Amino acid sequence: MTLDQYRKMADEVGGEIGKAMQELINELTEARDIISGMKHPSVLGSKELAEYLEVDPKNLHHSRKTKFFPEPDFFAGNRPCWFLPTIQIYQNKVDEWRKKQK
Repeated sequence: MTLDQYRKMADEVGGEIGKAMQELINELTEARDIISGMKHPSVLGSKELAEYLEVDPKNLHHSRKTKFFPEPDFFAGNRPCWFLPTIQIYQNKVDEWRKKQK
């Protein structure tokens, strides 16, 4: 089946399952574009990262010391930068860890 066929199926299914299917298809499409070189993943500097994580930029250095926090993917001059998928993986690991702690 093609991705368009899966999109139609997700629309037919509807509800939470259909929505989850659409999100998965969108992520797959983005990953395929990145792999094929058609698109680069979003890059977050410290300011954007703090905003994304909903942390005060002045306190980001504390967040960077927490469990699982990834090293920067690269540096632009002396400034650390992360790819958005790297941070999303980090958030998933933290969420799983928190669930296990309960």
